[in-house]
Amino acid sequence: MENKNSIKKKLIKIFGADSVSDKQHDLYLHSYDATENEAHLPDFICLVENSKQLVQVIKLANEQKIPLVPYITGNNIGGLTIPVKGGIILDFSKKMNKVIHVDEDQMYAILEPGVTFGQLDAYLKKHHPNLRYCYPFAPPYSGVVGNAILSGMNNLSATHGSMGDWINGLEVVLHDGSIVKIGSCFTKEEENWDKWYSRYPMPDLMGLFVNWQGMTGLVTKCAVQLWLRKKIQTFIIAMTYGGDATAELIREFGRLELIDDLSAVSLEVAKMSLGFPTPKKFDFEPDYAILIPISAHSQKHFKIKMELLNEALKIINNRVKRKIILTDFNYLSAILGEGVRCFADLPNVVIPLVEYSGLTWIGSYAPINKLKPLMEEGEKIFKKYQVPAFIYMKSMKGSHYAIWRPIIRFKKHAEEKKVHEICKELLEMGLHYGIIPYKTPIWITEYLKEKIIDPNWVKFFTDVKKFMDPNNIFNPGRWGI
Repeated sequence: MENKNSIKKKLIKIFGADSVSDKQHDLYLHSYDATENEAHLPDFICLVENSKQLVQVIKLANEQKIPLVPYITGNNIGGLTIPVKGGIILDFSKKMNKVIHVDEDQMYAILEPGVTFGQLDAYLKKHHPNLRYCYPFAPPYSGVVGNAILSGMNNLSATHGSMGDWINGLEVVLHDGSIVKIGSCFTKEEENWDKWYSRYPMPDLMGLFVNWQGMTGLVTKCAVQLWLRKKIQTFIIAMTYGGDATAELIREFGRLELIDDLSAVSLEVAKMSLGFPTPKKFDFEPDYAILIPISAHSQKHFKIKMELLNEALKIINNRVKRKIILTDFNYLSAILGEGVRCFADLPNVVIPLVEYSGLTWIGSYAPINKLKPLMEEGEKIFKKYQVPAFIYMKSMKGSHYAIWRPIIRFKKHAEEKKVHEICKELLEMGLHYGIIPYKTPIWITEYLKEKIIDPNWVKFFTDVKKFMDPNNIFNPGRWGI
């Protein structure tokens, strides 16, 4: 306790008395997330305001061997901000949350780590209405930068891929307190914002921080690409029967370069949005509902896109011999009710996901030619455990790959053991078909290291971590390190 009191005084000197807490109710709120991952209390919560504070706290952490865990809103689904070794939670959401600069001509925004999707959406609509960013199936209070550096998916993924591909530049505080800029912003000028326009052509150091879950440094600025906001933005929806028809539509529509995105959910999920808490699917009903956002510069442009999509649909129907129904989403939502719009009007709270106290998934990138067996085998596992089949899939980057994500809602403190068994079985089946998990909790990374990853990769990964973080202060415990 004597050492802890001494550390608290030093933290107050760095952050200010109103930005440091070791009160139990504050620590508890930062000790867990929605998943089945075990909770761990931090020792302190610190509200970060600037990079100078981070330089000082990194020096203290190195001296005292104190873990530092970056935190925005804590609503990730992977236990990524649970402080498994205790230490200091660095909360960026309250004070380090500014949209620093938007370049209209070169179409990018420079953000502090605490900026949320709702905040960025409102900022662009007010100040730069010709530009838009992307939004995942996540609440408006989710962090943009955190999702970007974890390669999350979004509602423009069929066209542009994961959010990790959208990063132009980063500013990062390293283990020795030095501040480095990565990307075309690497020049010496401090405020030369128009230099943040590209990730290349310098040697690409971005990979030292993307998907590392905060294990190699603390990101203080991130430049993300923006896109033109087209005049027409609407949705169509497809209803499919059978895994072959569903997989075929996802792959073929995704590769045509006509749509913004494509998100397929099992019919049980669609029923959840209509107020069925534990829905069942009848044999005569479609298996999947597929939401397809489309944007166009004009009515003529939109008409051409729809003609080409309908031509492709005829070919798919003839090939799979199963009828696929295509309709206007706005018409469908008018019939079924506004509840289904939570899947379209993003960022938004997807209501069926938050009706229970617990939520977890096996999020993965997947070979797009393996979606059919992943769907069919996944449904069998859900049925085995008598859990509604909650499967979510996307075409990514012109169908170069896919997202396959089985999701489980559950009651925390009551169903963790059962949920873990379901997740483990889904993971083992998915790995058989070549999936690669993302936003991985520790138990999955341990499983991957033991079962499938080349030991030379593990050694190289570990060596890089030791080089980037010799005292293991950055989010320790991730990947078993």
